[in-house]
Amino acid sequence: MLHGYKIAAVCVSKIHEAVLIEFIQSLSDTLAAQNWRVLVFTTGTDLFWKTRSNMGEECIFDLIDTDTTDALVIFNDKILDISCLGSIIARAQGHAIPVFFLNGRRENCCCVNFDYKKGFANVVRHLVEVHGVTDLHYIGGFENNEYSDERRDAMREVLDEYHIPFGSDRISYGNFWSMPAREAAKKLIDEHRLPQAIVCANDTMAIAVCVELHQNGYQVPEDVIVTGFDGIDAIHYSIPTMTSACCDYGELGEAVGRLIVRSGNGETIPDGLFLEPKPVLQESCGCQAQKALDMVDFINGLNDTFNRFQTEDELLGEISSKIQGSTTLDEIHDQLHHEVFYCMTAVLKKETIDFSLDPMRIHSGTAFGEEVYVVQDTDVWEAERQFIPVRSLVPRLEDMFTSGKAIVFIALHQIDIPLGYLSFHFQDYDRQSYLKINQIALSLSSAIAGFRNAQYQKHLQAKVDEMYKYDALTGLYNRIAFLKRFRQMMEGNISHGLTLVLCDLDGLKYINDHFSHTEGDNAIAVTANALHEACREGLCCRYGGDELVAVLDRCADPDALRAQILHFLDNYNQTSGKPYQVSASIGIYSSAEEGFEQMFEKADALMYQDKTGKPHRRT
Repeated sequence: MLHGYKIAAVCVSKIHEAVLIEFIQSLSDTLAAQNWRVLVFTTGTDLFWKTRSNMGEECIFDLIDTDTTDALVIFNDKILDISCLGSIIARAQGHAIPVFFLNGRRENCCCVNFDYKKGFANVVRHLVEVHGVTDLHYIGGFENNEYSDERRDAMREVLDEYHIPFGSDRISYGNFWSMPAREAAKKLIDEHRLPQAIVCANDTMAIAVCVELHQNGYQVPEDVIVTGFDGIDAIHYSIPTMTSACCDYGELGEAVGRLIVRSGNGETIPDGLFLEPKPVLQESCGCQAQKALDMVDFINGLNDTFNRFQTEDELLGEISSKIQGSTTLDEIHDQLHHEVFYCMTAVLKKETIDFSLDPMRIHSGTAFGEEVYVVQDTDVWEAERQFIPVRSLVPRLEDMFTSGKAIVFIALHQIDIPLGYLSFHFQDYDRQSYLKINQIALSLSSAIAGFRNAQYQKHLQAKVDEMYKYDALTGLYNRIAFLKRFRQMMEGNISHGLTLVLCDLDGLKYINDHFSHTEGDNAIAVTANALHEACREGLCCRYGGDELVAVLDRCADPDALRAQILHFLDNYNQTSGKPYQVSASIGIYSSAEEGFEQMFEKADALMYQDKTGKPHRRT
């Protein structure tokens, strides 16, 4: 339960399909009346190929919170990755969540199916009983395919009832698709084996068979009757209109909703339920079309859908480019506040906006981590960009629940790397809106991935710059970085003059020769620390070898600076236990008018004056 509502989670792919939208609407309406709400978790593909990109898509199912979910609905024929299906079901059953398995069979689940065999048998029986057909040919899908074989067996059983022969010579295969079905029909024509009726395992093949027959001079149904199965929209616009059987997904949604409510009330529910496809008797078998449809209106609708899709795809392309070129999350927020996005919340994984992390690796233990960042809520322009617990899904979920409409979630991902997710809370079930879901997810996945990769490249470049900015031994600026920073300092207001401090280690060759180069490096590093300690507010640099330079943006007291450096070295010599002393010669020069070269030359002269005036202390 969440925000006072029981939750039904639906796992499906290709949410834009008309039958699925019909199912979700019916399910949501049925459940909303009983204080339930529906959350839909969808992928753009059916996950059949098990590619890396599929792995990125299926991470959306990780958002299903087993602590707040009260029922799980899975479309078996829409998610074709068996291991993914098994994982989702195992998680649910491990938390005693009832699972409603649609269009398939699964142990320990309530399986709700269409009785395809009976529905197909009814179509065949109609041909025999009403139209007196005794010579029939079956065009199935793939050979040895479960659905194809089931429909073939249904046809055989009906024909056996009427003692009509049905041997292997009356079976062809069209692979559930147009061209193979046309080839099967052409073979029947060429071999002069056209029957009274061609019964196809689905509508797509049936329509293709009609086209092939027409092109070869045969009329449907006058010369040959043709029937299909599934009841897709195209059967009402084909010539002739196609006889078929329709699986009513609205009825399916209502039936599943009633079972979920009964389960939530603690009632016993059946292990399975079968719904019978409804016959659609039309012109291709000799019956009249069930309803008059306006072909012009249909074509205009297709054109409108295509043109809108194309226009929005162009807009999404422009927005995607701008997002990839953004430098801040605020810029992304502004780009997402566009009329092409509505009823949408965009959420990014926390590590997606941590630009120090390698974008090609998952750094958290779960797909989306513990916290997510809400980058845009298109309904609330001034909404705070904020981190929320991933279990909250979106900030205004409780408000969204008040409409009773289903809320859809889809992943943002870069190949197999989760980037975040989108949620859509449409106020109706308009197919145009649902068509946009995967289109937007693909576009924004590419955009966010590009933005993240660009930011990571900037981070790496900054790290490289940082690495090459400092001397590895002393930790001071190297010469190139020092001169760059010095030029930046000179661009500012240097009204109080400059002080240049030059330190040169005494006796480096002696230390190297007698105590090793490692000890020589140690002596350089100690001297660098002494200089840095005295000139913390300035620029300190290893100028070359054992020559160290510092610049202060003021005219400093040379005696005080010298005393600080020497005091540091004296303390080190007293406590280090080294068999040598670290000492340095120092030149300090201040000026409000001279340039770096002139000051360096004078500080260098003062340093050598200091060096030549010293006794040679070695140990």
